[in-house]
Amino acid sequence: MPQWGALFARIGPEKSGRVIYLPEVDSTNTYLSSLARNGAPAGTAVFAEYQTAGKGRMGRSFHSPEGQGIYMSYLLRPEGGAEDISRMTAWTAVAVCRAIERVCPAECGIKWVNDIIAGGKKVCGILLESVSVGGSIDGVVCGVGINVNEEQTDFPEDIRGKATSLFASTGNKIDRTGLMAVLLEELDRMAADWPGGRTEYLDEYRRRCVTVGRDVLVVRGGEAYTAKALRVEEDFSLTVLTGEGEKNVSSGEVSVRGLYGYME
Repeated sequence: MPQWGALFARIGPEKSGRVIYLPEVDSTNTYLSSLARNGAPAGTAVFAEYQTAGKGRMGRSFHSPEGQGIYMSYLLRPEGGAEDISRMTAWTAVAVCRAIERVCPAECGIKWVNDIIAGGKKVCGILLESVSVGGSIDGVVCGVGINVNEEQTDFPEDIRGKATSLFASTGNKIDRTGLMAVLLEELDRMAADWPGGRTEYLDEYRRRCVTVGRDVLVVRGGEAYTAKALRVEEDFSLTVLTGEGEKNVSSGEVSVRGLYGYME
């Protein structure tokens, strides 16, 4: 179990007052969304040792074994509103990559739009959810789940071929407490950079994006078609080339075909 006293000492008393630790929760996103609707300030973060109903994209679950990973949610109340969640998702992916690389020798890439890749497999999932009050979007909860110290055999068989942990991909046991502190620092930095730092985050996102140049399967609702990913646009959407010409993908699901041997 992380040394929470050491974490709080590192991040300081002001930040510690906005960090909540839960031994167990259904979902850190669900828990923080409730706090947000009741006025929790920007920068509030919730960590859990174990999630019984961790959330993934498109209604999927997120594998959250006790004491192995980092399961956290962070509250944004962005200047200018919270409508552009897709752009915030991309910014969060950059922030998470920076945090991971500060504490371990993993080299992180981003599979469009929000999966973090290390050692050829998915090491982290990100899920942003808007918080509405009175019919208006009042904030955004950024959920981050990082596989940290799992053995490869710890993953269920149905995801073992496409999921990994920082330990399994690097051979190095990771100080979870240290990674938590650095992750908070990078998310605070991201919040401070929004929205003026768009060029910096876009350039880094493009550099890290492993989807561009690869064949992809685009799945959107009942439609599915193959294409080649060409580029990430200024708004972080993805342009792909199909037999009918270029198409822009800004919503729905993009599945990567042949990426490091797995399809998401």
